[in-house]
Amino acid sequence: MENEGHGARIIEIVSEVLGMPVSKDSAAENVAGWDSLKTLQMVMALDEAGYEIPLEKIAEVKSVRDILAFARKGS
Repeated sequence: MENEGHGARIIEIVSEVLGMPVSKDSAAENVAGWDSLKTLQMVMALDEAGYEIPLEKIAEVKSVRDILAFARKGS
């Protein structure tokens, strides 16, 4: 699991992309407007901030917990 600093930054980025505050418990099924396009926008925004989500995991991203599990700080 990401440490608290990285986790907080990732949640902040996801909140910015979705235009609303989210938490670790937020998921596509309970956040209005979270669709596959928003997921891709999150992945791109995280990449710009130095976090990587493996390509093979992007289709599995359905919640903030998934993002926290898959995101890794790049070099």
